[in-house]
This record gives sequence, C-alpha cells and structure tokens, in this order.
Amino acid sequence: MSINGIDYQIVSDTLVAIMPWDISVIKEVKDSITFQKVVYNFDFINGYLRTIYNPKNTLIDLHEKIKDNPVLYCNDEQAESFRIYFLQLQQELGEESLNPDYTKLPVLSDSYVTSMLVAILVLFNRYIQKSKKNVDAVDSELDLTNQILKYISTHLQTKITLEKLSKVFYISESTIAKYLQENIGHSFSEMLNEIRISKSYDLLLYSDLSLNTIAQILGFTDASHFIKTFTTKVGATPNEYRKNYQSNEDILKRKENEVIYKVLNYIDNNYLSDKISGATVARKFGVSMIELNHMLVFQVEKTFDDYVDWLRVSRASDLLITTDLAITDIAIEVGYNTTKTFTRIFTNIRRMTPGAFRKTVSLQRKNGEIIKPTKEKPYRN
Repeated sequence: MSINGIDYQIVSDTLVAIMPWDISVIKEVKDSITFQKVVYNFDFINGYLRTIYNPKNTLIDLHEKIKDNPVLYCNDEQAESFRIYFLQLQQELGEESLNPDYTKLPVLSDSYVTSMLVAILVLFNRYIQKSKKNVDAVDSELDLTNQILKYISTHLQTKITLEKLSKVFYISESTIAKYLQENIGHSFSEMLNEIRISKSYDLLLYSDLSLNTIAQILGFTDASHFIKTFTTKVGATPNEYRKNYQSNEDILKRKENEVIYKVLNYIDNNYLSDKISGATVARKFGVSMIELNHMLVFQVEKTFDDYVDWLRVSRASDLLITTDLAITDIAIEVGYNTTKTFTRIFTNIRRMTPGAFRKTVSLQRKNGEIIKPTKEKPYRN
C-alpha cells in the first residue's frame, strides 16, 4: 500500500491511519486479507479533544505522531487490544454502520462511540512509541510532498502560491509543481482547491457562517470564486449543498452539540459589539481561553482576538467601498471605540490605511462598472 507515495507492506495485525489530506493507493495484492475499516470525522475528534477535562491546559493532539507514522505493526497483545474496541464499535453501530439508524441506537451512543475512538487513537500513539517495526527510512522527495500538503492544509487563509512554497521549502517552483503532479496526480492549483473544498463541507453544514465569510476563511478571492469552484467540484452550489444536507438528523445533532460551531456562530452574530471578548465567550461556552484559542486556530487558523479583528476589518472594507460614511463612524460601527485603534488594526491586516483602501479599491471595476460610494446606511448583522 502506498501512502503519499511511500510504500508499506500490509500484513496480519497491521493498523493503517489515513489523514484527511493523505493520498493512499493499494498497489499490489498478493494474498487475501480481511480488514475492518473505521471512518471518523477528523475535525470532530480534534474539537472534542480540546473540550474534554484537561486541568493542566496542555495541547492534546493524538494525530500528531500518527501523521508521521501512519502504519503500525501490532504484536499479539496490541492487536487484541484493538480487536476489543473494534468489536464494541460493531456491536454498538451494527454490522454495516456507515448509515446507522440513530433512532434505534442506545442511550448516549454518541458519547460511547466517541470515547472508543479516542481510546483507539491513544493506543495507536502509545504503541507507535514502543514499536520497532515501523518504517524508518523515507524517501526525501516523497517526504517533502507530504510536508507541502500539510503546509497547504494549515495555511489556507494566507495567499498560498508556488512562489511562497518555494521560499518556505527552499526549492524551486517548478520542482514543487513536479512533486505534486508526480506523487498525487494534481497540479498545484487543483490540489489547493481540493483541500479548500474538503474543509468547506463542515463549515457549510455545521455553522451558519455566510458564504462570504467561509470564502475568506478558506482563502478564496471572494464568495463568487468560492461558489464557482464549489459548484464545479460538487455539482451543486454551496447553498444547495447546505439546504440538502443540513436537515440530516446526524448533522443537526452534531451542530447542536459541538462547541466550536456554537462559538463560530456566536462570534459571527456578535463580533460588531464592543462588549465581546475572549473571556466572556470562553465563560459562556464553559471552556478556558487556551481551549477557545486552540479550537479557533484549528478551525479558522486564528486566535479569538485575531479572528474578531479580521471579521471587523472585512465588514469595514465593505462599508468603505459601498458607503460614504466617515472613517470614524465606520470604526464605531464595526466595534472599535477609537479611530486610532481601528486604523492600526485595519492597516496591520490590509497593509494600508482605511483612507488609502477606500481611495484605491473604490475606483476598481466590478462587473464592468466603477464602484461608487452610496449614502446607504450600513447593514448591521
């Protein structure tokens, strides 16, 4: 079996962990083998780990070692430990559990299943450290491809280009493009869009964020760019996808229970208020500031303060272009008490002052027409 271009031999009592960005291919089959497959939501488990009891406020990431050691060769005792959990999962969810009937599941089944998934990941981590049979040598070119994929997955909001990757990894743009094409079968732009669209599914289903906000979180130019790319890939618009799947009982249950999506929706509805703060949001949802920032960094690649500033500056940018409100009024409208604070934060994010932004962008053409300020009152979410 090949994972990100690295070959592994799969024998009895082998566990294989595939991350969301991994490319896996079964290259050759010599003998028949019976296997059990457990598919879980990577984002959900990471979010769960950030909200469980953690008195020392340590950063828990059970996937970190697994990313670098995806194949575990178990001894008899280790294999038996995993078999027990796999059997329990099967008994809880049924033989074919891809689409279980949630109305017939036992009480607190979600919590029970989640605890078993975490237990499996904990054991995987422990056994990786003890195992001496894991593959040690990795071809440098294939390892580089994996590093590039991880970098793209965790830096979607930044303007990722071949030129930037070239500077980060100290190799030429043509070499990076060649690595991606040869090892995963996609061009750089195709791979970037694949990763962005994959991350958009959860934001569409489990949050009420606008398409414009989701587009910015994922690094698209604007909502139109996101909609066009999503529709081409999925065969439905983001709104159609959201409408068709958000009514699913499992989706509604997760949306109702998972803290990170409650937090995102709350921030989206209140970021314009000058009363909102990380401390009040953390208290409201029963998490520490460290946990709140961990969740947000994982989901939107920003801490609480940075995310709120980013949302406010995005709203202010719209107001600067579409209204003739004074900059002082816009600063107050988006939640800042002083123009000085607003100007400093705006300049830090947009790399120009609000006045320079208005002058530069308002003259650009949109849909063949010059954008002109209006005297409309701004719309507050």
